[in-house]
Amino acid sequence: MYMLKDRGIISEVNCGSNFEYVLENSAHFVNTDYKVLQSQTNGIFVQCMKMLRNGKLALYYVTDDYRHLESMSANITPDILVLVVINLLADVIEVRNNGFLDCQNIDLSWNKVFVEQNTLKVKLVYIPVSERVFGSYAEYESELRISIVKLINLVFSSPDERLKHLVSDLRNGSLSLEEVYNRSRNAGMPPIINPPATDDMPGTEEERIRMVALNAPEPFEILIDREEMLLGKKRALVDVVISFNNMISRKHCRISRDNGAFYISDEGSANGTYVNRVRLSPGQRQRIKKGDIIRLANSDFRIV
Repeated sequence: MYMLKDRGIISEVNCGSNFEYVLENSAHFVNTDYKVLQSQTNGIFVQCMKMLRNGKLALYYVTDDYRHLESMSANITPDILVLVVINLLADVIEVRNNGFLDCQNIDLSWNKVFVEQNTLKVKLVYIPVSERVFGSYAEYESELRISIVKLINLVFSSPDERLKHLVSDLRNGSLSLEEVYNRSRNAGMPPIINPPATDDMPGTEEERIRMVALNAPEPFEILIDREEMLLGKKRALVDVVISFNNMISRKHCRISRDNGAFYISDEGSANGTYVNRVRLSPGQRQRIKKGDIIRLANSDFRIV
């Protein structure tokens, strides 16, 4: 994972058709994650073995039965690429829903996303270390979507209609990964059902939430940790400035906390405030919770 390499957490050693990640400090190794990898039965992850290299702990990944997506891209067809991407999304959704491992530790480099050639099933590389490239799952998902869109546009200068629809869905932050998967899956592939959303149990209080941008030009998030915060683009009028989108009003919306629950209301913005695709009337107070998608004008944020 290039960010972990840049930060000196790991270094890579090529081992023929396999590879190793060497940990510069063994204290970063998370043994519980490694044990989960060893006990996996769903076949999502590339086999990983703990070894020593020159006195340092190394993670050896067995990939000689697969091809990585980067090497496939030169001769891949649109239909095959759609299927591989859909299988990738299915893997990420399963890892996220299982909750045993953090998606933030899945390597997003295209030469570390492997494909079984006979079935086109995707095999992921998981790095069991304590350091995270992304601060939250929402940041990871945002980078995943952006990376897939860039890959499609790189491989196909004139993508077909199916790829265009997939790109459009990936860019639409109001669509969950399950919805993106279901809209592009092949006939005969079962849909992935979203687990029903549930409100917090009575008496459960959240002291803070974060709004993570899904389609901003660069990573951006807002920490909501006060009783009331105003959001907009004019610094003199608001508590949090959102400067990357001119469609957002000078004083766009208000987020408040009441007895541990968070609420959002529109401040008469020109282009609207939406919760899960439903536009709020000016002054309307709508409860929000983790997992909700907030749209300010045409910028999407996920509550985490």
